[in-house]
Amino acid sequence: MLKPQDLLSLSQAALNYANAVGHTAGCKEALRDGYHAWRIVTGHQDTVLIKGDANWNAMMKATAEAYQQLRNAKSREWRARQKLLTLAKRWEDM
Repeated sequence: MLKPQDLLSLSQAALNYANAVGHTAGCKEALRDGYHAWRIVTGHQDTVLIKGDANWNAMMKATAEAYQQLRNAKSREWRARQKLLTLAKRWEDM
């Protein structure tokens, strides 16, 4: 039997997932902005950076916090998605 709290849980999970997706998008944009800002400040806006070279490593170091925030956001998004799918599957099986 379907309970009102089941529907409430499903809707809350959907909202949490939507918020997580939005937060991840914001973190991606912040990281891109960080890369762009670093390139402008250091004069590398038209330079092709090769992964692993000194300039690449400097850019990665300068944007490490934004990168970590994106990784955390992606993890939260994944967990929110899994929870939503789990609750939706239960709803579907009812």
